[in-house]
Amino acid sequence: MQSASSKLALCALIVGCSSSPSQPDAGPDAGAPALAGHSSAMAITHDGATLYVVNPDADSVSVVDTAGRTLSREVLLGASHPELDGSGNFAPAVMPRALALSPDEKTLYVPGERSGALHVVDVASGAVTKSVPLCSEPVGVLVSQDGASVFAACSQDDSVVRVDTASMTVAARVAVGTEPWALAASSDGKTLFATQFLTAQVTPIDVASFTAKSPMLVPDVAPRGDKRLAHGQPRGFYDAETRPGTSELWVVGALLATDTAQPDLDFESTAFAELSVLNADGSLQRTLSINAQDVAGTNGAISDVVSGPHTVVFTRDGAFALVVNTNSEDVLVMDAAQHVESSLLHPLPGHQPEAIVFSPDETHAYLQERNTNDVVVLDVTRSATGMILAVDGAPIATLASDPMPATMRLGQHLFYSANSDEYPITKNHWISCATCHMEGRSDAVTWRFAQGPRDTPTNAGGTIGTGFLFRTADRQKVQDYWRTINTEQGGNFDPNVPAEATLLDAIENYVDHGIPLPIAPTTDPQKVAQGQTVFQNNGCNGCHSGPRFTDSGAGNATLDLTGPVILHDVGTCVTSGPFNDVAHTDIDNDARAACMFDTPSLNGVSSSPPYFHDGSAATLADAASRMLSGTGKGPLSQEDLDALVEYLRSL
Repeated sequence: MQSASSKLALCALIVGCSSSPSQPDAGPDAGAPALAGHSSAMAITHDGATLYVVNPDADSVSVVDTAGRTLSREVLLGASHPELDGSGNFAPAVMPRALALSPDEKTLYVPGERSGALHVVDVASGAVTKSVPLCSEPVGVLVSQDGASVFAACSQDDSVVRVDTASMTVAARVAVGTEPWALAASSDGKTLFATQFLTAQVTPIDVASFTAKSPMLVPDVAPRGDKRLAHGQPRGFYDAETRPGTSELWVVGALLATDTAQPDLDFESTAFAELSVLNADGSLQRTLSINAQDVAGTNGAISDVVSGPHTVVFTRDGAFALVVNTNSEDVLVMDAAQHVESSLLHPLPGHQPEAIVFSPDETHAYLQERNTNDVVVLDVTRSATGMILAVDGAPIATLASDPMPATMRLGQHLFYSANSDEYPITKNHWISCATCHMEGRSDAVTWRFAQGPRDTPTNAGGTIGTGFLFRTADRQKVQDYWRTINTEQGGNFDPNVPAEATLLDAIENYVDHGIPLPIAPTTDPQKVAQGQTVFQNNGCNGCHSGPRFTDSGAGNATLDLTGPVILHDVGTCVTSGPFNDVAHTDIDNDARAACMFDTPSLNGVSSSPPYFHDGSAATLADAASRMLSGTGKGPLSQEDLDALVEYLRSL
């Protein structure tokens, strides 16, 4: 018989499972729901017979028979699968990113990133029995071991909510830092950790009182001489899990090396996959990362080049961790005790892996591949010295048919892929478009480009209707980014080669039609109306005009780079310090002044801090105040400023 501790460790591998439905582990605080595991896009039953997998681009959950390796059922979470609208845009109505299985295995809890609801699925019938309104863009989810509470991370509302499953209502809400994403439980089950996707920290939440504690900060890694030694600002905290038998919290993300300036900035010095190992007191124990393979002084003993860590899971004894890398399309095995790589499974049979779970006996693991809509079965061989993974048979299809058009699906693959074995979009599996445009949006850092300091803009909502591209109108279409691919990603694209131009067209199709605008944060309608008046009365709509809130491209329907090109000096030019804005030429060698800037769209602006071309405004309030001051319209009263920010958040 298993001990209680080994049961709990096993549960750490299974989203939302419990020690026993009849004898829930209540944890150290009477009445406080104990937690185990972490949020995931997959869940497996205690007997290993059934696997549940979310399909973000199909608005559904797939039920997989692991013995027969077949798709048993697809559960639609909305009225139908997504379809292209009249403008050719593809926007799922639900977009599930994670799910949790109740302790009695009778119910699935699935938050919809775009529906803003918790969809409750009866496992027996496959029916959605209830959709509980939660918040804006819920992502991570976890269920208590007694089944009484479900927790969800509300990424755009900067909060975590607790749902009472008896009444199926939101029972509590706690504010955390910017953009909470994944949820994980502490080893004792009484603390809930929420990763913050773009702010390099994790917020612990006391489960009993449902109050936030001081955030656990993940510090920058300073440069170490050679630019190819891992360093930079941590971002993209997709997942976290507590290592069984310890109080260590492992957080996956990337280090973005914003200290290196072009032309020195290249694929080996832009970003580094990393694992942050945090102690119970919030201190950093160690950063595990990659380096160029021929550089001495490794930082964490990940000896192979991997990119885009998305998920981490542990064996039940905590000896090994599996890390799913979305961009390099592989699975890294880490010796968790020694903090070194044990092995790497590369390549995989499909694309865009995002989640993994072990079978209960840990002889197999199941890997979700989002882009190819399948599950890969992996054989797990463990020895005294390591662990080896191998693909076991053909992937299991999770959809009968793919609702996303084939060209857009190819563009999605190219956007997220750093797999240079397939396409000339990167070099050595290092950098993808999504490395910086995380989730198709921003990485919240400022890079030292040849033109000057440049904050990463969001691609959400696409570029159609936003006019010129780049901060100083240096490009006119997504296909022009072949130069970025070749410069920062180490790619080898030639837009004049028909086959490669076709790939660029596929990327454009995905960027312009397959990355929907964010769902706006929850706002106060009265304040929004007041803020709209403030926006108009202060002339903000003079530049931020039209449906995309920009005058870029006005009077120039073909976006001819030679002109007319409307640019503005808004007082944000960087003219002193270590890295300044400079005069330069656009992609066609037309002159661009150092301090004249293109008007950015305001659609989805709340999801892309910091602001301005150099990222110098941390918040919308900072940006609005500086803009009004620079145009002679400010300052506003605090009431009007608050209302203006609320209006901007609603766009």
